Amino acid sequence: MRCPGGSRIINNYADRKIAISLHWVILAVCIQGVIAGGVSAQSKPAGSGKSPLCNRDNAVEMIKQQIDLTKTFQKPVPRIAVLIRAADMLWPYEQERARAAFTDAFELATENEKENEQKGPRSLMLRLQIPDQRYVVIRAVTKRDSAWAKELTQKMLKLDTEAREGTPTRNSFSDLLTAERLLDSANQLIATDIKAAFDLATTSLNYPATGALTRFLYGLAEVNQRAADQFYAQALGAYRDKPLREFLYLQAYPFAWRETVNTPTFNAYEVPPNFVIAQSLQRQFVQLLLVRAQQELERPLDQRDRYRDPRGNMLPGVAHLLQGLILLEPQIRASLPDLLAGLTEAREKILVSLSADTQKLLTQPGREVSNMPETTFDEQIEAAQKVSGVNRRDELIAEAVLSASSDKQSLAGVIQAIDKISDSNLRTRLLEWLYFRRATAAVKDKQFEEAEKLASQVEGVEQRAYLHIEIAKGLFSRNEMQTHAREILDEAVTEAKKAGATIFAARTLLTASNLYTKIDPGAAISLLTDAVNSINRIETPDFFSDNQTQVKSVERKGSSGHYPLQFYMPGLDPESAFREMAKFDFDISLSQSSALTDKLQRAMSILALADSCLQHAQQQPKAKPKKSGRS
Repeated sequence: MRCPGGSRIINNYADRKIAISLHWVILAVCIQGVIAGGVSAQSKPAGSGKSPLCNRDNAVEMIKQQIDLTKTFQKPVPRIAVLIRAADMLWPYEQERARAAFTDAFELATENEKENEQKGPRSLMLRLQIPDQRYVVIRAVTKRDSAWAKELTQKMLKLDTEAREGTPTRNSFSDLLTAERLLDSANQLIATDIKAAFDLATTSLNYPATGALTRFLYGLAEVNQRAADQFYAQALGAYRDKPLREFLYLQAYPFAWRETVNTPTFNAYEVPPNFVIAQSLQRQFVQLLLVRAQQELERPLDQRDRYRDPRGNMLPGVAHLLQGLILLEPQIRASLPDLLAGLTEAREKILVSLSADTQKLLTQPGREVSNMPETTFDEQIEAAQKVSGVNRRDELIAEAVLSASSDKQSLAGVIQAIDKISDSNLRTRLLEWLYFRRATAAVKDKQFEEAEKLASQVEGVEQRAYLHIEIAKGLFSRNEMQTHAREILDEAVTEAKKAGATIFAARTLLTASNLYTKIDPGAAISLLTDAVNSINRIETPDFFSDNQTQVKSVERKGSSGHYPLQFYMPGLDPESAFREMAKFDFDISLSQSSALTDKLQRAMSILALADSCLQHAQQQPKAKPKKSGRS
């Protein structure tokens, strides 16, 4: 049988001067042509993913081809992503080739970071939003060879140190960036390689303390609090004599604080639900804090140890220490009463040692650091309505709405509050956000009828499409609701297509395609085609940088900034969608993946198919040896 598509693909790859075997790709194109010619996809029984193409040898070949094809990528980050994914998959079969791919990825990442260093933003927060690809590679290598990953880390840090020599003005910024990235990587490795996580976290102690240290401690405590407590004691020893802008980051963990306001950056933390406070660690920190307080009183202030509080006030480090003492006092009174007298004395001495302006700033009503009682939602709205300025009034109501608990505050009450906002655009967006959040909560609670009513009030088609997908998932679990579940799923597809070519619409189509495999194989394949076509219309489709969250910003009138209204809408990306579809029909999945025009999405989807084949091959029982005919 002749397949014209085959020669076209061969010529395309030949033009790229990459000699690879394409027999399986050519066959995939032929399959696509047959389907397009009218052969019903439903003729293949649902769940039949077996294919002569799906075997270990072809899967390994597919992986190696994707490694070769990365040479045609123009941008380093997508190339690195494919290289480390392919190298990880290839490692059990051809370790030398996999190691070479990891090495290429690390070299690319090193060059990429050099460019970012030269032209990247100078803001720490903005730089942290740009992942350092070297750490991405190191985390991937850790899974296969932790000793090698440690060598790469040491090499990276040594090169960074050498590059910063002679540039003292950049050292502080770079060191903070390094500390954050080391601890972020350590956090991500806790679940898979706790030893490697410890190695990175321990290395971070050579750099300035940041809020990432507390996040790591809480993350580790969720898995192993004893180890987290031990690491905290180690960190306390490392930072006990460091400037207060570093030392005060250690105050949150022993007291299970969810936020800090007297550190260089405001930090909010998620405390593990099973967290147990250790009084021994509290005592160690408070005793050291009192020593630091006495030292600050006895020696001249270090003018370099100054930083702004969340309100923008530039204060000396000792003033931030005072804020810490004030915040700690109620807990010390309850758990460590023997230290209360020393804390109270230190607080009073530090307060009188500060300038009159600083004292006034810390003690004036409404601005002092104290544990203010929480006000109710109704009290916040009532107080906001007493404000004369319309913009400020709208702002206070919006802040109350955004912080209102979905469990405690009635929907009608929040809607009434939103109706009091004069800005029509803000009012509309807040209502959309509210209905979306409540609909999501209703789905989680399996209140699907209520979820449908709430979803109908959501204005955005992408949001409605997502909600209908989630409702359909829940309804499919109930035998008596199968017909209605199909209707809701059809609505989700209709809404997604209305949204046009967007990442969130594509996620909905991919997820819906996967759901249809259980009820209508033909529709599933047709919808996968629609999803691929939608993705092909998106310029540089990126399914990862948004963290599956759509943000609709509304301008704050009368002040700078915006309200970032977040809509978390998780769904399948091409890689995960093709992996799932391969279980149903590998041949169709292979042909559809070849239709993706974006190189990254195509490569990752093909690797997902290869991974599916390798897993299938591992699950196959070994053939029993044939018995000899001899007696």
